[in-house]
Amino acid sequence: MGIHKLKGFAARAGAVSLLSIGMIAGIAGAPAMAQTRTAPVTISYTVMGDSYSAGSGGGGEGYCGQSANGYGTWVAAAMGTQVTNIACAGFSTEQVRTLEVPQLSPSTTLITLTAGGNDIGWTTAIGACLAPTSTVALCKAAVANSIYLMRNLPKSVASMLKAIKAKAPGAKVLYVGYPRLFEPQNMAALGFTPTQISGTKVLNAAADLLNGILAVSALSNRTAFVPVAYLFNGHGVPSASPWLNNIGDSVYPFHPNLAGYQNGYAAALSPFLRTFR
Repeated sequence: MGIHKLKGFAARAGAVSLLSIGMIAGIAGAPAMAQTRTAPVTISYTVMGDSYSAGSGGGGEGYCGQSANGYGTWVAAAMGTQVTNIACAGFSTEQVRTLEVPQLSPSTTLITLTAGGNDIGWTTAIGACLAPTSTVALCKAAVANSIYLMRNLPKSVASMLKAIKAKAPGAKVLYVGYPRLFEPQNMAALGFTPTQISGTKVLNAAADLLNGILAVSALSNRTAFVPVAYLFNGHGVPSASPWLNNIGDSVYPFHPNLAGYQNGYAAALSPFLRTFR
């Protein structure tokens, strides 16, 4: 299958995924109306998941790629509480279930997480499509493999969410998506080859598909999905106002920087937190 056909498939799948995300964000995943409370609510907030929840790329990373500049810091500040970050760079949904859930406090009342990108060899696909020696065949094969691996996500996400809810049954869980990484229209001026630019378009479409699968998987398990890609539009790699690290900007390229975590992730989560305020 040629890369133009793969692009067509990913684009069509991405369109369906975006529709799914829109339905979930607009109907099932929309935050409930705030209720009048007679006493202050005590919030115990935990961040779980992979590098995008650990804050990797925000600067000053420590254990597991965790950064105080991750979105959890901004969410906690807005909620007037503290954050417990047990997310870890490189973790898959299975590792979140087996290694992070045991650390989760049963009294947690709010959980946000990102997970799924490491299940599908996403880093390998990016490297294959952006390498200076990249070819159509190499990029096509890597992205096709990631799309193939997405078939396992509904089951693995369900197992992860079941374990999280069993450990912290009183928690509100918000499953957060991933941004599109690239601004292909800006890449030619920086010397990227037509093959690389074409590859980033396919990667963006595959990211839409990933988000769609995660959104449907979350909804199927009675968990709200929080899309972020719409906020990152115009702030990808490369752009005049980047919210994502490029190669050389950080040891965590293609992860949000401080602006991305604050203006992208934390901002996307804000409407879903009204019931706690």
